[in-house]
Amino acid sequence: MIVILFMVVSMLGVSSAGPVLAAGKTYTGSGESAAHCSLWASDRLRWPQTSVGREKQECRRRAVQPTSGVIQCRLRTSYIDQESGERICIYQRGATGQGDMTTSMSKEFSCERSINCNQE
Repeated sequence: MIVILFMVVSMLGVSSAGPVLAAGKTYTGSGESAAHCSLWASDRLRWPQTSVGREKQECRRRAVQPTSGVIQCRLRTSYIDQESGERICIYQRGATGQGDMTTSMSKEFSCERSINCNQE
């Protein structure tokens, strides 16, 4: 009895082991609707201007994109370029997914430990 039950369960497992197809969709907004609202208008209309309070709320301030603005860059390494004779400073951007920033200056100066830089 146990052997028959085991065979039936194993046959069901083998027959249902076909490929499984799945798909996902990512929705992105366009223009102003892409950023979420960080401040809603609190001025609600009163009766009779409203339809029993069913008016839409308005967004007063949209959130800024996380990749816009100035961020902190920290010195990763510096070296003197043999060809140009200048000091090359390589800074690491303080945000996820951002590449390094490279600047050059005279070799008599030393690189600053941290600077403000724009995001890519």
